[in-house]
Amino acid sequence: MGAMEKINESRATGAREYLTFRLDQEEYGIDILKVQEIRGYEPPTRIANAPAFIKGVVNLRGTIVPIVDMRLKFGCSRRSTTHSLW
Repeated sequence: MGAMEKINESRATGAREYLTFRLDQEEYGIDILKVQEIRGYEPPTRIANAPAFIKGVVNLRGTIVPIVDMRLKFGCSRRSTTHSLW
């Protein structure tokens, strides 16, 4: 079954898929059809005088994208960056 057929089938049945993640004890989800790309961690370029929750920026195919630490932005406990999916 092709990708478009799967999308059409999931729409017909009302089934939806989400990308989920946790911040502290809260779980969040984003409709998978809204996700363009999942990238591994790369150190961002730091920005002088930026708020603590702005970790810097990365160049994503010519577009400068800010990297926001959502734990700091939402006042959650700090956690070190891991490369594990779990």
